[in-house]
Amino acid sequence: MIVLDKETQTYIKNINQNIDISINNHSEKFLCLENEFLVLHNMNQKLSIDFSSPDILERINPKTKKCNVIQAVEGRSKGILKILDTTAGLGRDAFTLASRGHSVIAIEKDTYIFLLLYNALERIKKNTHLEKIANRIELLNTDSCDFILKTNTSFDCVYLDPMFPERKKSAKVKKEMQIFHKIAFNENENNSELLEKVLIKKIAKKIIVKRPIKADFLANKQPTSQLKGKANRFDIYSI
Repeated sequence: MIVLDKETQTYIKNINQNIDISINNHSEKFLCLENEFLVLHNMNQKLSIDFSSPDILERINPKTKKCNVIQAVEGRSKGILKILDTTAGLGRDAFTLASRGHSVIAIEKDTYIFLLLYNALERIKKNTHLEKIANRIELLNTDSCDFILKTNTSFDCVYLDPMFPERKKSAKVKKEMQIFHKIAFNENENNSELLEKVLIKKIAKKIIVKRPIKADFLANKQPTSQLKGKANRFDIYSI
């Protein structure tokens, strides 16, 4: 892992001593601590995560219509759920679900993205209005397939949000997602393997898979039901 300076190196070492870090101020990809924000620089582009952004605050506003991921995960349930988010990414869905009172284990395999998430959760815990949400999220830097094979924990729901291939009309894709695609894109075979392992292990009552509206079923597994939006759909597998 490449960082810009000693301050960033020390910060990351305090998170995980086992991460191998080198300082290089000429690398095209590096992490840098900027006014408490951990920022990933990649080929003249920058990425950081902020759970207090207007977009996130709108998503978690109780007066706002429930977004599709909430509808798909909660279904008719009115209770507090235990959720495994196997593809945390930029953490939007994990944070949104945690804002509903649910307990979320969020897994992110890519160490760069994991550190951005860790930093974002650390900062939001200083916000008295939002710290309870962050405290409901347990963030892990590991491989989801390995976690599923080893865990003895049962969940109410397992959530998969495989990264979609970049659209040809890239102007419609948010800048942060364009950067994210370049850094941590997962092949469809890995996502199919993940779904199959969850189905075999039966660690949850249901599995939710987010897909582009016209995409094939992940691993060619037909869902029990679906929730469709304008551009995406949620395939629901009841176990």
